[in-house]
Amino acid sequence: MFEFRFPDIGEGIAEGEILRWLVEVGQRVEEHQILVEIETDKAMVELPSPVAGVIRECQGTPGEMIPVGSVLARIEEAAAAGSPEPKKPFAVGVVGELEEAQEPELRVEKSEESTLLPRDRKLARELAVDLKQLRGSGPQGRITERDIRAAAQQAVEGQPEKVAERIPLRGIRRSMARAMVASVSAAAQVTTMDTADGQALQKLRMREQAVAKERGVSLSWLPFIVKALTLVLEQFPLLNSSLDQEKGEILLHPQIHIGFAVDTPEGLLVPVVRDARKLSILELAAALQGLAQRARDRKITPAELKGGTFTVTNYGALGGLWGTPIINPPEAAILGVGRIEDVPVVRDGQVVVRPSIPLSLTFDHRIIDGATAQRFLNALIEHIEDPDLMLLES
Repeated sequence: MFEFRFPDIGEGIAEGEILRWLVEVGQRVEEHQILVEIETDKAMVELPSPVAGVIRECQGTPGEMIPVGSVLARIEEAAAAGSPEPKKPFAVGVVGELEEAQEPELRVEKSEESTLLPRDRKLARELAVDLKQLRGSGPQGRITERDIRAAAQQAVEGQPEKVAERIPLRGIRRSMARAMVASVSAAAQVTTMDTADGQALQKLRMREQAVAKERGVSLSWLPFIVKALTLVLEQFPLLNSSLDQEKGEILLHPQIHIGFAVDTPEGLLVPVVRDARKLSILELAAALQGLAQRARDRKITPAELKGGTFTVTNYGALGGLWGTPIINPPEAAILGVGRIEDVPVVRDGQVVVRPSIPLSLTFDHRIIDGATAQRFLNALIEHIEDPDLMLLES
């Protein structure tokens, strides 16, 4: 009997959650046939059978967490799979074999208190009180109206609150919940907010739309903001760092890997654009678009979800204006981008309409002080408002 165990798929993954079995006990499977889908804290993986044969046992049910190395299934290999299935127990009689019957259950009925008044019986029915479960407080133990009403009230008070539906916290949502709790528990998180005038960036974006369309790329605001981020992170390395608490050291990362939040039906995923500093705006747009689509299609790989040094979340795409985003551990900061819309502003003493870009920077105050965070945000705004700086520094 071949024991198929949950393999070590790398990326530091120690456990996974069973999403669903694609086979059942007694089914014949071929080598490389997918047996089960497993959700890790990185991505969903499909595990194929290393042998051909018959499934004799499946260990674990959907929603169950299993550690790497544990037995998932037992497979009778093809060479030995011709043995007959075990028969159910049978009884032998003069007219042949009969499948054994189950023992019938005995039911014992309890009688009501014979001296109960008819009106009290009616009240008990109306209040759904089981008279068999009551002990009366009246003479000779008679059940009274007070006993019935007290039992009904006790049942209401002890009844759990009704809910429309119970949804198990599993998969990506469970991983996200753990990460967010760990983040707010470990880091001293502070959020500072400001706005950028997007007029010049809007003109650049419109000018590049034709080229982007020729390359099959959707050119949103995000690639420009990510490009500006990579340039400013070079000037403020503490924002591109993480804290090693055990050693008491701040780790400055030599590369800039930008994670970005993607909303999927199963929960939030954060793909990572690696070496984002080396990419042009159009290359960033293509990378962001491709990673986001793979995340939504659940075709993203674990490697594409790890190694970020700074994260950006564009909740403005869904209509949000301001937020206090939570840092993606072990990073030092995260940028939230709100809804970009035309607003009246004063320029040179005149009220004019400009596209406003709301920015919310959450940073770890153990690593970054408020002055550094604001200088970083000021520099980011400067690059957004003067896109020529992006072209000059690229």
